[in-house]
Amino acid sequence: MVAPIVRRARTASWVAILEAIVVGVLGGLLVTNPDGILRVIFYVVGIFLIVKGVYKIVNYFAVHGKYDFYNNDLLYGIIALIFGILSVVLWEKLSGAIGLVVGAWMIYGSLVRMNTAIRLHAAGVKSWFYVLLIAMVMLALGIYMIISVGVVIQVIGWIMIAAAVLSVVDDAIFMRHLDAVKQ
Repeated sequence: MVAPIVRRARTASWVAILEAIVVGVLGGLLVTNPDGILRVIFYVVGIFLIVKGVYKIVNYFAVHGKYDFYNNDLLYGIIALIFGILSVVLWEKLSGAIGLVVGAWMIYGSLVRMNTAIRLHAAGVKSWFYVLLIAMVMLALGIYMIISVGVVIQVIGWIMIAAAVLSVVDDAIFMRHLDAVKQ
């Protein structure tokens, strides 16, 4: 029988892979049609963040996350909900700062992956270093996105595609070694 924590981690990993695929597709659309796709991207990302935020908040209370010191679902959910609403309502103002938005998302994702690498290392999983390396590359790309003023939209699209590929690889490594990870 699969422990509830392992089942939850597998589900979260599949959701993360789906999220990475959506980001990769949106990045591809930015590469091919940068002017016409910005509004669609902000709406899709905004709605996705709203749904994910509500899910994380509900999940926090459903699994009694308030007693789990490693459960950040409430904070994650509130932040995702706020950013989702802002993406839908203020998309025109935010479209000028898409590099900042994508960069911040990538930095957050890289920090979560670094935490995963540390947990894999503590569990004795030998491939923890690859997860850390992927997180470091994502961190560097995120910082580049934030400090590069006037980055061409197509470059942002290519970086989104790269981040999506790195995310899928990272989540595949995590799921492969999930049984070794203890609470």
